[in-house]
Amino acid sequence: MLTDKPTNSAEESNKGEGMKVTKRSDQFRRDLLIDLECERCEATEHKIRAYDDTNFWVKVVPSFKCNNCGASSVDMGIEPEWTSTKYPEGFQV
Repeated sequence: MLTDKPTNSAEESNKGEGMKVTKRSDQFRRDLLIDLECERCEATEHKIRAYDDTNFWVKVVPSFKCNNCGASSVDMGIEPEWTSTKYPEGFQV
């Protein structure tokens, strides 16, 4: 018999809060623009400069703070969502 994995209520309450990429646009090689949405207060930020590599998606995006409420994924201990890059890691464009 399978049972559901027990969850920590503190983890569950923080799940999904932080800045989330809602749109990628205008990509030229590895440079692009992204739109972000705060999952806590739903404020949006448009046309943020970005770089399409694993370091940016795993380390930089989770540390973005919302200008409205100050929330970030790193502050709340939320694991970043996996975002694939257009080009393989190490590929020279």
